[in-house]
Amino acid sequence: MTLPTISKCKVEECAFNRDETCHAKAITVGGPDPCCDTYFNSLESGGKSMSGSVGACKVTDCRHNDNLECSAASIEVSRDKCKADCMTFDRR
Repeated sequence: MTLPTISKCKVEECAFNRDETCHAKAITVGGPDPCCDTYFNSLESGGKSMSGSVGACKVTDCRHNDNLECSAASIEVSRDKCKADCMTFDRR
């Protein structure tokens, strides 16, 4: 099973972001809004040298949500309503 990748993260102050690349193994996108629940504001760097993936999605009204998992090939994270939002969110 291949998890959707995070193609770009524009939330610079997140501990998992380095050079617009998410380094968390897997993030959770929370509901009801498409906020990145894994976002963590810290000066300490988190994660490994891998690129992040989407492990779970709790936004049930997104067309990419398939049994609480993201079915998009990749997502982009940036600022919107939350400090870090899934910009690939598309309401059903």
